[in-house]
Amino acid sequence: MSFERDEVCDLVHSLYGAIDRHDWSTLRALVSPRVVVDIGGAGPVGFDQWFGRLEEFAIGFPDARHDLEEVLVDGSHGVSRCRFTGTHTGEFRGIAPTGAKVSISGIHIDRFQGDMLVTHRGQLDMHALFQQLQANP
Repeated sequence: MSFERDEVCDLVHSLYGAIDRHDWSTLRALVSPRVVVDIGGAGPVGFDQWFGRLEEFAIGFPDARHDLEEVLVDGSHGVSRCRFTGTHTGEFRGIAPTGAKVSISGIHIDRFQGDMLVTHRGQLDMHALFQQLQANP
């Protein structure tokens, strides 16, 4: 299937909008059950493991947002440069809530087939996140 640039941009915005709203039913509708996710070089995982990581962020930073600063499209791929912002009001990776407002950069490469995400690669600046939480990564 060939994609129009606007279609891919809309899918990218819908995907991160669903994550930011914790709209897990919409997220499941946008993501293939066979999605392959590679985040931060930890090796590929499937939807359930990725969803666990998303929930971890949702608990630690319930007001988190992905502010998409730039979206580039190449065929079925959307590459987004974003700023992840949120307030640390819940436990995150064993760190008790600090109330810290965080702002870190991220890059995501998403590939779509039809109207579903089939591959996600992401890199958030976790070092900066832990520095802002005043904890060691």
